[in-house]
Amino acid sequence: MSRQAEIVEALKDQGFQSVNALAARFAVTASTIRRDLERLEAMDLVQRTHGGAIPVKQSETPHQFKEELHLAEKSAIGKAMAERILEGQTVLLDGGTTTLEVARHLTRRRLTVVTNDLRVAMEIAQRRSAHLVFIGGELLPDIYTTWGPAAGLQLENLRVDVAIFGADTVCDDGLYHTSSYEVELKRLMRSIAKEAFFVADSSKFGREALFKVLEVDDFTAGITDDLLDPIRASQFPIPIIQVGTHTAQ
Repeated sequence: MSRQAEIVEALKDQGFQSVNALAARFAVTASTIRRDLERLEAMDLVQRTHGGAIPVKQSETPHQFKEELHLAEKSAIGKAMAERILEGQTVLLDGGTTTLEVARHLTRRRLTVVTNDLRVAMEIAQRRSAHLVFIGGELLPDIYTTWGPAAGLQLENLRVDVAIFGADTVCDDGLYHTSSYEVELKRLMRSIAKEAFFVADSSKFGREALFKVLEVDDFTAGITDDLLDPIRASQFPIPIIQVGTHTAQ
């Protein structure tokens, strides 16, 4: 994971961080951290303040940074979710880096995969035995997913066995997203599925996000890593399955 990606993660999780604290954390000089913060501010990911920086509220982390965060956890989660998919099922994969890990671990030969994520689609397209249905529409910048009326019309004519969702934030009452673009599309995805799961690493639990997407009760279960406090996991009204990073090996 790059240092800049970790800085963004630290600010989102803990709020203000001083230059000196970040320098000590990453064992680099204060001037190196200042250069990092300058680059991150130019990307509208942080706001520099006197002596440090604060996160930019509701910013969308660039996809290349998301890929670097919690790689082992996402791989383990993706493997655990993929193992729950049965031969011959029709599976809808929401967009995101964790659902991409689900796609990478799907080994069943007879599957139909529906997705609006370009990277998930490319992963599935390499499997000649899998049937891919790609949801068209307008491409959202930087995050590789499509949305809009055309996507909605296409989804309305489909039915799937299982829908698998990522999340920007998991709260006690539901899944949240930092932007409103895909909220209605995600709700439509859930409505065409017999059952649904969400996949989210432990850093996503309890974060701030503005737009509620789905209720917790809309899901059969959630899958996360074993860094989430088990007591916290037990408080949800659905099973929260925790997997260790060793399961991704």
